[in-house]
Amino acid sequence: MKILKLSLIFSALALFIFACSENKTANTNTNGSNKSNIVVTNADSPTNAPPTAATDELASAKKIYSEKCVRCHKEDGSGGETDIEGTKIKAPNFTSDRMKKKPDSEFIETIEKGATEDGMPAFKGKISNDDIKNLVKLIRRDFQKQ
Repeated sequence: MKILKLSLIFSALALFIFACSENKTANTNTNGSNKSNIVVTNADSPTNAPPTAATDELASAKKIYSEKCVRCHKEDGSGGETDIEGTKIKAPNFTSDRMKKKPDSEFIETIEKGATEDGMPAFKGKISNDDIKNLVKLIRRDFQKQ
């Protein structure tokens, strides 16, 4: 008899734990209307971390970086000398202390006007002003973490 009682208690406990760990769905009916709101929560996902506009801006900048910058500046921002179509390009290392100290305005100016002595083309008119600013934010975030 004790074994039966213990097995019932453990079964109930297991069902309780299982039920508490599942996603919860709640239907609510407001003001008698036929519309219902469904709320789904998951204990494994953060509830206070909605997507932000900055994430979307930098996703666009990441795409531009991979299309226009990565050939010279590399995936990790380390730069260095590269030979592109017979031209030697000397791209700076974004992770260096020297580059971390440069103000955003210098980055923006270099992206817009280029750096002809190092082989960098000008991107003014080819990349929007907002995208250029977001490229600088991307460089700061991804390559110059403090």
